[in-house]
Amino acid sequence: MISMTTPDDFIKRIFSKRLHSVCVAVLGKKQSGKTDFILHMMERLHALELMDGFGANMPLEAPFQIDFIEDFQTLKQHCQMLNPDPEKRGIKRYFYFGSEMGKWLPKDQAWRNVKFIEELQTIRKYGLSFAGDAIDRVDSRVLNEVHFDGCFRKYNVKNPTVAYYDNWQTGQRTLLKNIPKTTIRFDTWYSANFYMEPQSPNDLLIPLNAEHKLVLQYLEAGSWRKAGIHPQEGKRALAKVLNFHMNHCLHSIQEPSQDKSISAPIETD
Repeated sequence: MISMTTPDDFIKRIFSKRLHSVCVAVLGKKQSGKTDFILHMMERLHALELMDGFGANMPLEAPFQIDFIEDFQTLKQHCQMLNPDPEKRGIKRYFYFGSEMGKWLPKDQAWRNVKFIEELQTIRKYGLSFAGDAIDRVDSRVLNEVHFDGCFRKYNVKNPTVAYYDNWQTGQRTLLKNIPKTTIRFDTWYSANFYMEPQSPNDLLIPLNAEHKLVLQYLEAGSWRKAGIHPQEGKRALAKVLNFHMNHCLHSIQEPSQDKSISAPIETD
């Protein structure tokens, strides 16, 4: 049986507050609007205040914070930090977008995929909601009704505003029309990846976003004014960059620095 509804009402329905964790996938051919659709989901969930945090395995520019996370260990830590005592304070929910699932959950890596399944079931208890996109090649041992609530299909490349959703728990199919475009900025050509453990500093490539670029300009010029940046805007950017590195880069430090020298302070006007 096929029912119809508006995309925004449907997003609110499937990520209802009564559900601690929801896992969905968005499948479709190249340039069918998969990434755009999931980013629109993030915008709606943020506007509806249905999630307490957001993350993705690709760099994004949005009016709210979206953590760049590309390994399961860091993702798990984020969810556990949100829920240090869920029995007393209730579950806080974290929405994660895993792009290009066919690349890092392929059919020919059974051992790795089994580990992902085991960890996914554990981290869902900490309020993780997961949405991943793919063209094909996703291991069916992962992408099935046991681990996922349902699947969206962007079936018309010429019309990315339509999709249908198969609810794998009830067997119901829902048709969505007039899916809005996202306002979140992303690099279409970025090759997203996902690992079970953090990568070493030599292998980890941190993408530069707008805030990183502002801080680089500041470091090169020596002050916000010399860089042509308003101090308040610069300090907000610096706070975001520090938060990013606290969450994503400090785990890469294996040994304390042996350098005891003290560098000169930088002007912070």
